Amino acid sequence: MENVLNFTGAPNSSFTTSEKSGWEPNYVITIHYTVTAIICLIGILGNILVIIVTSTKRSSKTAVHKYIFNLAVADIGVLAISYPLICVKAADPFNWPLRKVVCKVFNPFSDIFYSASIGSIVAIAIDRHTAIVRGMSAHRSLSVAKWVILGVWLSGFIAVVTPLYFVVEYIEKNGTIYCTSEWSSRLARNIYLVSLTFLGYVLPLGLILWAYRQIASQIRASKMLHSRITGMCRTREAKMMKRTDAANMKALNILVPVVVAFAVTMFPFHAFRMASPFVRVGRWRYHWIVYNICIVLLSSNSAVNPIIYSLVSREFRQRLKDALRFKCPRLFPEP
Repeated sequence: MENVLNFTGAPNSSFTTSEKSGWEPNYVITIHYTVTAIICLIGILGNILVIIVTSTKRSSKTAVHKYIFNLAVADIGVLAISYPLICVKAADPFNWPLRKVVCKVFNPFSDIFYSASIGSIVAIAIDRHTAIVRGMSAHRSLSVAKWVILGVWLSGFIAVVTPLYFVVEYIEKNGTIYCTSEWSSRLARNIYLVSLTFLGYVLPLGLILWAYRQIASQIRASKMLHSRITGMCRTREAKMMKRTDAANMKALNILVPVVVAFAVTMFPFHAFRMASPFVRVGRWRYHWIVYNICIVLLSSNSAVNPIIYSLVSREFRQRLKDALRFKCPRLFPEP
């Protein structure tokens, strides 16, 4: 019986549940669940505030705000739905305590929140690239955003969730209930795992780094041109370019920490998953501890974004204070 190490699955293992509990000390389990509970609570509350701030700010309805809104929704799904299912599966990989419909339907479907979160971060990077480097208008970018968001969710469902519906099985045998993945062959399972790592980490990170490199080059070139114009004469065009450069740098300063957090928190999980098809990690004494650390880091990516917005953006901090103080007139400004 093999468990696929996808977002919601537990790692492949050749030992029993009792051996697992013996290899993971009680204090480690206590620390693990305490830390994860704090992360989920902070993340859910923080992303709810992000949704409130981005949905009520009428004066700046931009594509970036829609992507951030979508990212917050996906992150809430990760913390409130996907991560609890991970904990249920990891607590006892060989005895599924929930019903068959949860195993066959909701458990595979929960992976869509991870893919939507990753897709939203990529969409933000590409949107900033098209706006800054290619000069796409704000109105055009806003109209495209709706279709991009729809595409993010549909592509995640097709690429990540759909294959699981063909392999996830609910099996009752000798008083034990399994919710596991029955692949036709080890090769098919390994191809799926490698594809998830490529589509969920390597390709998105490559696109994001490419976009930000182009953005940084454009901003650097724009600053040089601005300096030349200012040196010749102080014109209206020079002042407009200065404001544009400041706005572009502001957007870049907010998004760079989000990308760094994505790269750092996602890497251990994907490295662990890539190693699982080729290394019998189940025979390693502390592999469950390492696995739980990877999962905690993976889920912390969904909780850290509101903190980044608060630390980097003064405007977001002010809107957040207004939301916390229930200052409705400031949250809903007159047009």
